[in-house]
Amino acid sequence: MAWSVAERVRAVQLYYRERSVVGAQRALQAELGYRRFPNSHTLKAWIRLFESTGSVVKARYPRPGRRVPQSLIAKVERAIRRNPRLSVRQLCSRTSASRGTVHSVLRRCLKLYPFKLQLVQRLRRGDKAKRLRFCRWALGARRARSLQRWLFISDEATFGLEGTVQKQNCRIWGEENPHAVVERDTQMRAHVTVWCAISSSAIVGPYFFEEGRRAVTVTGARYSAMLESFFLPELHRRHVDVSKAWFQQDGATPHTTRGVLQYLQGVFPNRVLSKGTAVPWPPRSPDLSPADFYLWGHVKAQVYQSPVRSVRELKLRIRRAVAAIPADVLNSVMANFILRCRRCRCLRGCHLENVLIHH
Repeated sequence: MAWSVAERVRAVQLYYRERSVVGAQRALQAELGYRRFPNSHTLKAWIRLFESTGSVVKARYPRPGRRVPQSLIAKVERAIRRNPRLSVRQLCSRTSASRGTVHSVLRRCLKLYPFKLQLVQRLRRGDKAKRLRFCRWALGARRARSLQRWLFISDEATFGLEGTVQKQNCRIWGEENPHAVVERDTQMRAHVTVWCAISSSAIVGPYFFEEGRRAVTVTGARYSAMLESFFLPELHRRHVDVSKAWFQQDGATPHTTRGVLQYLQGVFPNRVLSKGTAVPWPPRSPDLSPADFYLWGHVKAQVYQSPVRSVRELKLRIRRAVAAIPADVLNSVMANFILRCRRCRCLRGCHLENVLIHH
């Protein structure tokens, strides 16, 4: 039976109190209600270990590292030069070496690093100026702190049964970031359209756009109905001070109809970040949106860990993945949003590179 450190410590304490092994066993059973208790041999071993080292857990010392043959280093280096997209598992198969050895060769001997693929949108003429203008506004005096605390950033994403690009499993080994981009055309059959709004305090959602349990296209009427029947009631249910909250949305056509913008301005007067408002959200800027640079990638990584068999299972996994995100991560993500605005301002509106989420 495995015993925790706290249980071992308590058993040793009871031994010194009762002055006998049997007394400690009985006291431990009565106190913790265990049907089983450590036998005398195990308890005596804990006591001897405590008296000799001052701890009830054996110290673990790292094993001395083995010297890696130069032939293996050369073999891995040749394979990586021919194809820098090889995974550690593929290199293990080609070199007949263990996973730990191959990883050590890549990181310690060859000084290589695994870089993720970067999915970006091409900026058009004038986009850099719009991004720079927004970031300067967001970083204004006292505004950055208010946005980090009260801003709800919203977005939709499509999840299909067949999965998506798994950037977690795509690596390019190299000494410098290759900034590789993958373009992929997919036509999904069974899928769901999901909407969420992320903030430093909570994630509102997921909300599935569907009618009769079938996914439907997001239109202005459906989007407006979702805001009225789902989003605003959720804010009230979570006791969010709507008079201080900000709301962001991208420039998709259903988001910017006259009815939608009028409704949002009525709920969040002068606190809407969207195309068609006083503070337009910059176009083609997923690198600034926490929904894009964190939420959807994290949720898809959780959802597609194993094959999804039905739309019902897909929706259940999405709900669980969103609900499992802890509050400290949300705080970190929104703080990273401000850091990205600062970085974008320094780059004068260009795409961001190598900006990480710390949590």
